[in-house]
Amino acid sequence: MLPILLLACLASPAAITPVPDVVPAAVADVQEAQVPDRVQLEGMVGARIQASTVNRLLEIDVDRLLEGYRKRPGRQTWDGEHVGKWLHAASLAWANSGDERLHAKIAKAVAELVACQQEDGYLGTYLPAQRWTEWDVWAHKYNLIGLVTWMRLSGDRSALPCCRAMADLLCRDFGEGKRDLNGAGAHKGMAAGSVLEPMVWMYRFTGEERYRDFCRYVMRAWETPTGPHIVSRLVAGRGVDQVGNAKAYEMMSCIDGMLEWYRVTGDKDLLTAGENAWSDIVAKRRYITGTASWKEHFHEDFNLPNTSNVGETCVTVTWLQFNAHLLRLTGKARYADELERIVYNQLPGAQRPDGRAWGYYVQMEGTKPYTSTLDGQCCLSSGPRGFALIPTFAITTDAEGVVVNLEDAAHAQLRLAGGAEVGVTISTTYPSGSAVDIAIVAAQPGAFSVRLRIPAWCATAALALGGKALPVQPGPDGYVVVRRTWSGTEHLLLTLPPTPRVVVGDHANQNKAAICYGPLVLAADAALDPRGSDRPLLDTTAIADLAIAPQPASGPYKDWAHAEIFRITTHGGTTLLAPFATAGTGPAPGADAASDRRSTYRVWLPIAGAARPDGNLLADGSESRSRSGNVSGSVVDGRVVVTWNGAKADLDWFAVALPAPVTIASVQFTHGMTAHDGGWFDTSSSRPVVQAQAAEGAPWVTVGTFADYPATTATSPGSLHEGARFTCTLAEPTTAVAVRVAGRPASGDAPAQAFSSCGQMAAYGPATAGVKP
Repeated sequence: MLPILLLACLASPAAITPVPDVVPAAVADVQEAQVPDRVQLEGMVGARIQASTVNRLLEIDVDRLLEGYRKRPGRQTWDGEHVGKWLHAASLAWANSGDERLHAKIAKAVAELVACQQEDGYLGTYLPAQRWTEWDVWAHKYNLIGLVTWMRLSGDRSALPCCRAMADLLCRDFGEGKRDLNGAGAHKGMAAGSVLEPMVWMYRFTGEERYRDFCRYVMRAWETPTGPHIVSRLVAGRGVDQVGNAKAYEMMSCIDGMLEWYRVTGDKDLLTAGENAWSDIVAKRRYITGTASWKEHFHEDFNLPNTSNVGETCVTVTWLQFNAHLLRLTGKARYADELERIVYNQLPGAQRPDGRAWGYYVQMEGTKPYTSTLDGQCCLSSGPRGFALIPTFAITTDAEGVVVNLEDAAHAQLRLAGGAEVGVTISTTYPSGSAVDIAIVAAQPGAFSVRLRIPAWCATAALALGGKALPVQPGPDGYVVVRRTWSGTEHLLLTLPPTPRVVVGDHANQNKAAICYGPLVLAADAALDPRGSDRPLLDTTAIADLAIAPQPASGPYKDWAHAEIFRITTHGGTTLLAPFATAGTGPAPGADAASDRRSTYRVWLPIAGAARPDGNLLADGSESRSRSGNVSGSVVDGRVVVTWNGAKADLDWFAVALPAPVTIASVQFTHGMTAHDGGWFDTSSSRPVVQAQAAEGAPWVTVGTFADYPATTATSPGSLHEGARFTCTLAEPTTAVAVRVAGRPASGDAPAQAFSSCGQMAAYGPATAGVKP
């Protein structure tokens, strides 16, 4: 059971009345952004929100957040962003939880941050000579976001002079005839240009026209030769991979600001640009778990590898914000469907279930790199913002009544457009159970609508009111609408059978499939597989033959009261799958009780007997190496692995075992890394060899030598370079259940140890011998 501390001060305080904007929106939201104290989530999502609030936001070391301001320039060039991100998340979480400890911590942090501001309004972490060169406009953005959020929710305006001074400094320093904003940060101006979002907030919060003028300047700067051309290219229908330098986090941060500016101006091109970007991402660049980008960028169509720095958590959270904006602006259920995908899969998958740590990149397979240390990280401060935003859209209102976007167990107290108070209580074990009881509590009889999102994955939904069946026919906006006069407490029973589904892969996942259950994406997990394998094969994609069956979760997989894992029939037996949210949280097979090594996991499961599109016979094998090393990678997926453990060895090897025998005619080996203390094979006595195993447990037999591997020594790599690929064509094709490359590791300038590395291994049959993928 998830060990979450109970929130300390949950006695219902007086409802928060946010400080109103001076400048009203020209374009009103279709769905309201709820003040977080109005909605309390209590199911799977609610458990993760509480964990984030209590175990991360409340426990953060504020001195660490302020360190770079008190002693400039800080530990890293973007160190200044953390405090603003924390203030944003913590302010929302305080409003949601009512925790007075968090309120006191925020108030103190605000005062101490304001005290770090310099006389001219600068509130970054750079020394004067380096101002406006890298990430300090970015830090000002987050400081404004955090402080304005706090002022709006708490009513404490003591930080307003600080915010004005920051905004005024930006207005003085940037503009036509002044500094070029695009040159004040990375990624074709998108890092600095994302300051648009809080500058729109400042204009609306204060009514100062100079802030409006600055926002106009930002929009013009985007379309100059040095700018990212966000609006023009998206309106023209170009993909997000052709905007700026395609950096996903910064670009979507700009788009969030663009949509805020749309609220002010009503310029329909801005909404069109946002909707075009969304459609492009969903169709061509979004992962099944609800994240986007690899190596932090958008790439060409359908280029979505399962590994290699996939799913930056900053991108996940900004994608959540993007969808929340479009949901509010349009009231279309498709954006709520996307939010469900994010909040039940990628977002909790990036958070350690106890809320104390986060992963930077959380890929479709591998291990989850949880850490609680801010050094070298941006995502640890972004992740909690995602959870803190969920109550603003989970259950809300529109002009006609109540809107239910997420079916998590919850309580909400809403004020309708006409002023009437309506309570909503959702009682359910969703996504584990199918029954969603929605109690509508009207203090006074009143006519209004209740809009219910029927998840896109559910084709068998049913709806009843007081035991009488109602039609389940979504309208043009994608919602089922119940219009009537409500009185007292009445119950809508929504039934959403969480049936299992198979998603057959394409492109890089051709001949693989992913298993889903309701809104959950599932993953194989080495700690749950009775055979100790993290790569089970599917014999079929037929649901009936897979025999998917849920069962109660336990141990680290029980992240909420009704958590489940799933038994499935696979090639050669059965295995257990975990929701992506908890996959990889179990102990690594063979790890002792004191170890913090976590298990490997895999979303896309190969289909037994299916031909690989690139012909690589090793692509779906299980890998091992002579020494585990200190780098987490994959030789079959092109991620470098090493054998370094600080010790010497006479022989190193990298192996891949297969579930069934294959006939191999050639083997390719890619060199991984060259370090000062080794990483290559020493060929002074012999070159590396290919060895094969005819049957499981049989002896390894040398079947070939890499004659094209260059001459090296223990201390010198010679002409070898990283990424160099070598091919061994066997004298005769060999049938094997496992293959490995073996050689003598090198020591470089550290003779007390030696290690080798591998960037990738591939093997091909006679028909594809010599193919280079």
